[in-house]
Amino acid sequence: MTELLLCLAGWCAMALGMDRHHEDALRRSATAPTLQRLRGVGWVLLATALAHAVGRPAPTVPMGLVWWGVALSLAALAATALATWRPRWLPTAGVAALLAALFVGAAATGCAGAGPG
Repeated sequence: MTELLLCLAGWCAMALGMDRHHEDALRRSATAPTLQRLRGVGWVLLATALAHAVGRPAPTVPMGLVWWGVALSLAALAATALATWRPRWLPTAGVAALLAALFVGAAATGCAGAGPG
């Protein structure tokens, strides 16, 4: 699940790194460095999803790669649908997906709610 959420956040960032989608979503144009940073963040999030998919305890590394490919495709479809039909939701969806990925990842490792004792 973490991989899917990271991929969605990555594709949202990649879409916001394009002139047209950035203007549709935020109602303002962006500078070239801002667009490059957004695309860079998108690539980092997609690579993080890949690292998480092959690095976690799974039956095999190839199975992690398959799951990453599925997550990548589903997230791309969702981000494309958002950019097409609800562009104003794109930034919110990206941030929400990233926060959810952090929460799910923390819960999966047992860090969430860990108190003293």
